[in-house]
Amino acid sequence: MELPQPVRRRWWQYKRTWLLGLPAVLILGVVGLFVWGSFQPKPLGFAPTDPDEVAVVTEDWIRYTIDARSKAEFVLFDFEKGRVVEGDFTAPGWDVGFQRTKLLTNSGITNPSGPGGAFGLGEVPLELASPPESAPFAVDSLGGDDDDEPMNIEASKWYSYSFISHIVSTKPDTYLIRTGETRDALVQFDSYYCEDEEAGCITFRYRLVKSVPDSGAQAASSEE
Repeated sequence: MELPQPVRRRWWQYKRTWLLGLPAVLILGVVGLFVWGSFQPKPLGFAPTDPDEVAVVTEDWIRYTIDARSKAEFVLFDFEKGRVVEGDFTAPGWDVGFQRTKLLTNSGITNPSGPGGAFGLGEVPLELASPPESAPFAVDSLGGDDDDEPMNIEASKWYSYSFISHIVSTKPDTYLIRTGETRDALVQFDSYYCEDEEAGCITFRYRLVKSVPDSGAQAASSEE
């Protein structure tokens, strides 16, 4: 007596198993990634510099840590004086403003009468960076997800964010920040974390260089 041959089923005939099993595998994978990311160590952090202290400005780079943890107020900084500046965006003498990951310059929509701006030099170490003869400095304008937030298209690129680990990492780029004084600042960011791994302490190094002429829109608008 000949035995019946087993019926071979195609993969699409298991559609119930696929419909139930595949989403479960995907969900477990996503949850696993987020759990893994939550255990990733934060980058090295630094204690905020005392705002009453003045940084020693020399021909070499110096390090400063801004306490930018507030979600309501910007902290303003003057590179030439090497210290925090009190006041709002209309206050004189500030170059950059920090609030969490937001970075603004003393220019454009942030302060129409401000002389500032930013220009990215790309992935170059601060120690090796040299300013160009002139630069098309970007001034602050409206942008963001809804195009209604002040931002600087060059300076806002100083960090990257991981949706898996929720970690903010600084980029190995150097930026030229226009001050409107006799010297501009070459700036590189080192960390977004405080010494206790809390987010919002922005550590950067900078050195002052001879002022660079603006070859961009800001210069053109000033000639009109």
